[in-house]
Amino acid sequence: RPCIDCTSYQTMQSIKGRIPDIQHSGTIFRDSRLIKDAAEIRTLRRASRIIDGIFELCTETIKTGMRESELQAVLMGYAAEHEMFDTGYRSTLNPLIIAGGPNGALPHAQVTNRRFRSGDLVVVDITLRYKGYVSDSTRTFGLGRVSRRWSEIYGIVRESQKIGLDAARPGRTCGAVDAACRDYIRERGYEKYFTHSTGHGIGLDVHEYPVISHNSETILSKNMAVTVEPGIYIPGKMGVRIEDSVIVGGRPAVLHNFTKDLIILQ
Repeated sequence: RPCIDCTSYQTMQSIKGRIPDIQHSGTIFRDSRLIKDAAEIRTLRRASRIIDGIFELCTETIKTGMRESELQAVLMGYAAEHEMFDTGYRSTLNPLIIAGGPNGALPHAQVTNRRFRSGDLVVVDITLRYKGYVSDSTRTFGLGRVSRRWSEIYGIVRESQKIGLDAARPGRTCGAVDAACRDYIRERGYEKYFTHSTGHGIGLDVHEYPVISHNSETILSKNMAVTVEPGIYIPGKMGVRIEDSVIVGGRPAVLHNFTKDLIILQ
């Protein structure tokens, strides 16, 4: 029987008028997109390189007194010049997540007119589409005089992400990758501040199957494309997230080259 994964009631009714026996089956289409072919991986690599360029631009642009919204405008201009565009993801009103200081405590913070201040950690989450495919990466920058505690938390997140990247190998479950990141953060006393899943699939959509979460028994396979993005979020104070898009393999291929050292800007 013919299948479709459309979730629009009106569209489904229209199609059923022409193809009465069509049925909805999200699973068939979802599973067909799990493994990326060589052309898809090339596109994701190119998209990720452009995002690396956006992070480089952040190091030249972020300054004390600049507004989150101003930074977003600069970064989106660069993205458009390189044929990258908004994903249309409905959970955020803005194309990017740019969150300084206490705004960084919200994993899906909306971009505001808040000005960056000395001592801020600035979370910059870039999720953009290139030739139909979405790449997703996050870096957290320091500004001015960053406290020792904030620097220590950054180090914990970075090590957690490193462990998670190494765990993203064929034959392992998504839950094991989540546990690898989460256990390290738990050992450092910050488990309650890691408030979201460790990652998700990427491809034609922002969030694709599989989900890298604690209860997922999905087994990773070669050439799946996923993110690994642990974070720590202290309500009302700060947040740190470090994220890479990855092609699963015997040695996971991280698609982003931009450094994960804590860069302190002035």
